[in-house]
Amino acid sequence: MQPTWLVALSWASLAVGVVSFTIVFADTYLRGHRQPVKVMEIVWLVTVLYVGPAAVRLYWRWGRPEALSRRRPEGRPRRPRKSHIVTQLCRCGSHCALGFVVAEVALYVVGFDAAHHALWVAYAGDYLMAVAIAVLFRVFDGPRRGVARIGPALATVVKVELLTITVFEVVLFVWLTLAHDMVFPGPPLGPDSPTFWFAGQIGLVAGFVAAAPVAAWQIGRGLRGAQR
Repeated sequence: MQPTWLVALSWASLAVGVVSFTIVFADTYLRGHRQPVKVMEIVWLVTVLYVGPAAVRLYWRWGRPEALSRRRPEGRPRRPRKSHIVTQLCRCGSHCALGFVVAEVALYVVGFDAAHHALWVAYAGDYLMAVAIAVLFRVFDGPRRGVARIGPALATVVKVELLTITVFEVVLFVWLTLAHDMVFPGPPLGPDSPTFWFAGQIGLVAGFVAAAPVAAWQIGRGLRGAQR
């Protein structure tokens, strides 16, 4: 078994994420601060789950004003560049976080065991699922939806988001490898352990930080639109 202190710390970190999720959920759906771009509601909720209170602060500074901006008169000041970077990082992170959760749970359900199989199988599933979710977000992001949107959405993801997702995922995978083999004592980590998800939180935060320069560079070069 994992050490008691590590299990307790893992549960505490996960609980903080749930509390942070509840705060943003209540502000979005109970207080009516809906995002102009609907997928951003999912993005912020996913972000606070793994970043915690720091992401709640980001939401209050950069996300909530976007919801309130619909009620402001035209000619309001332009959003600062930093807010665009934060928004893009949160969006990329939500793809990676959802891909991680969906792929890892699916592999666990079908009987994949990281202790007896190569970790790269799980990593490949995480990466492909993150890209698939990015495409789905693009499909449902525009006014026109349907199968015909999949091709253009995939092209946009490859052009705009793939580099950031890749950097994010590589950092996540490096950390998870260290967590499996060196950092956390005890039996191999699996989705049935809170320590596994705690390790995932750490890796996702590390990916968020590592991808920041990439997102800033892309926005500076005009490779990412301000609202993408």
